[in-house]
Amino acid sequence: MKTSTEKTLILATYSIMAVLLFVVESIIPKPLPFIRIGLANVFILLILVQIDFFSALVVTMTKVIIGNLFSGLLFTPLILFSLLSSIISLVVMYAFYKSRISFSLIGVSIAGAISHLLTQLVLGYFLFIHSSRIFALFPIILLIGLISGLITGILVIILYTNIRLSFDSSMEYCEKSNV
Repeated sequence: MKTSTEKTLILATYSIMAVLLFVVESIIPKPLPFIRIGLANVFILLILVQIDFFSALVVTMTKVIIGNLFSGLLFTPLILFSLLSSIISLVVMYAFYKSRISFSLIGVSIAGAISHLLTQLVLGYFLFIHSSRIFALFPIILLIGLISGLITGILVIILYTNIRLSFDSSMEYCEKSNV
């Protein structure tokens, strides 16, 4: 069980990492505006698994607001896309993670990535495009969501395993040293 100090440190660290990756990814040129891996979501899924939904929501909101502030997009309509799709993605990941069906972290990540992109597609339709032609992007969005969710999910598994091992070995050291 993590103490409140440990939870706060993890929350702060993951928030900083999520914002950093969000900003770095926003600088990288993209062939289409919505194509990005979503590396910041690694830390959102990690905290969802390690602590709880509320903590993951805090990291999500921090990523979106501060990330868009640093990217110069805070006061644009794109913040609405980012905010709503990130929150819906988090809710979907939480539902998949807590489901009676045992989804792997890769499956949870893919569900989050696809729901994020589908939310953006629907918002684009209602707010800007107003043409059903936008839904021709659906197969592309599924493919992008599958690939980005797979990459993110693999990274989550690698980090989660290494963080647990690191935490366990540091606890053993503290116990042996009477720290």
